[in-house]
Amino acid sequence: MTTLTAPQPAAAPAPSPLTAGTFTIPLPSGPEAPSHARRAAVGFLHRSWPALTQDRCDDFLLIVSELVTNAVRHAPGPSTLTLTTTAEALDIAVTDGSRAEPSPRAPDLSDGTGGMGLHIAEDLGARIFTEPLSAGKCVHAAFCRA
Repeated sequence: MTTLTAPQPAAAPAPSPLTAGTFTIPLPSGPEAPSHARRAAVGFLHRSWPALTQDRCDDFLLIVSELVTNAVRHAPGPSTLTLTTTAEALDIAVTDGSRAEPSPRAPDLSDGTGGMGLHIAEDLGARIFTEPLSAGKCVHAAFCRA
């Protein structure tokens, strides 16, 4: 009797490891700042976190947009976006010129005044915290690798 065995399937390639890196970009002061920040962030995220799924990348870009929008709406002057990746974490940080700490508020779904950004970030798994600076603050949305 002859026994045939099917060839073993090739092992799936291991996902690319995360690499540590930091990316900082100054942002314009106007309404174009969130889209500028998203465009700048997408390439960095794919390079520094190559195994990142498109859905999770979209989540992170949404949070970038929300934090930058808050800076444009509630703080004078320019802001800066800094993304930091390690093998274990991602930190999205936006600095601005206001010393006032952000506080979650009830979302306004009727007249478009917002209130959803910090809630969205927390719902997507971010730990939100604010770092006071001499000329303003830095709002962080920190994620641990799942």
